[in-house]
Amino acid sequence: MNANRLSALPASLLVVGLLASACGNEAPFPSLDEMDKLNQLHTMPRHPPADTTNRLADNPMASSLGNRLFHDPKLSSCGTVSCSSCHDGDGRTVAKAKADGCNGGVTGRNPPTILNVDYLRWFMWDGRADRLWNQAILPMTSEVEMNSNPAILRAQLNATYMADYTELFNKTPDDTPDPEVLANVGKLMQAYERTVKRLDSPFDEDVKRFLAAVDAGTEEQDPAYLGLKTFFRNGQCIACHQGVTMSDGLFHNLGVADSSDSAAGQQAKIDFILNWEYNAAGPFSDNRNGQDAERLEGVRSTLGEKRPAMEGAYKTPSLRNVALTAPYMHTGEFKTLEDVVEFYNKGGDEAGTFAGVRTQTIKKLDLKPEEKAALVKLLESMTGTP
Repeated sequence: MNANRLSALPASLLVVGLLASACGNEAPFPSLDEMDKLNQLHTMPRHPPADTTNRLADNPMASSLGNRLFHDPKLSSCGTVSCSSCHDGDGRTVAKAKADGCNGGVTGRNPPTILNVDYLRWFMWDGRADRLWNQAILPMTSEVEMNSNPAILRAQLNATYMADYTELFNKTPDDTPDPEVLANVGKLMQAYERTVKRLDSPFDEDVKRFLAAVDAGTEEQDPAYLGLKTFFRNGQCIACHQGVTMSDGLFHNLGVADSSDSAAGQQAKIDFILNWEYNAAGPFSDNRNGQDAERLEGVRSTLGEKRPAMEGAYKTPSLRNVALTAPYMHTGEFKTLEDVVEFYNKGGDEAGTFAGVRTQTIKKLDLKPEEKAALVKLLESMTGTP
């Protein structure tokens, strides 16, 4: 941003959102605050953050074994469903609202993608897992998904993966207690899933170019100008989709119509994750006193004041690679990005069609057709390279 423009912006205008000067004209885009957030949007780190709760998280041998386990349907009770059954293809998810499991089971929600998954802070739509290795335990043991158990896992480990498992864990599957077998398989799955990434999107290059245009004072001529301005201003996307992951890592009630048994969202599972034996502070964590354990205690200490807002709240997904991961929302309600933009434009679904109270930032936007189109184009540009 050039010096003349900086000096022309009063401090009261340096905020994200709809900015207006005393005479009612919209403030120049981007403001200083918006510049700061723009600088945080591009260039994903080459590797996900370290996870000290799993000593094998970045072990190549563990990743290789985790890859084989991830694609092995014999880990399920029916012998036909693997983790990859729900997380395959370019988007590493399914192309319909819900996924099929063992014995006619159907998932209650749309399976989130595993692309760049271990860059995130919480797992599952309702946040009932706090690390990727313990997240893997949930679909494995779910009755409507893989419907597995320690005996099934142990039998397949003995039959096919005995040597590698024993070398990694210094014990055989038969010498591993039931709860620990689940944790160990989850840790192997995480080691693999941490490698499933799509980085370096056109969006990253567009943001870099736009920032250079701001410095040169030519930002309004940049092809990304309208899309980014809509993302930050009239679209208010930046309120939740921040940083290089394009997610604030928090939970919000968007007002998505949902009358299912799981409509309560985060509220229904918060006590579960705080007391689960497999959480980051539990006996199967390789660092029970680390930052992840502290985060759980932080949630516990503020739970009373936050609980009302948890009803109907779901995790903010990353927007990276979003064009590959349709359908959208935890219900899989929307088939296209245009549908998603229109949902936000109307301010969500009607009150009474979802649990809890809609987050205050979700309101009617009145976007112009050209703003909607620019926003969709921006979202499509976020697809990274495998």
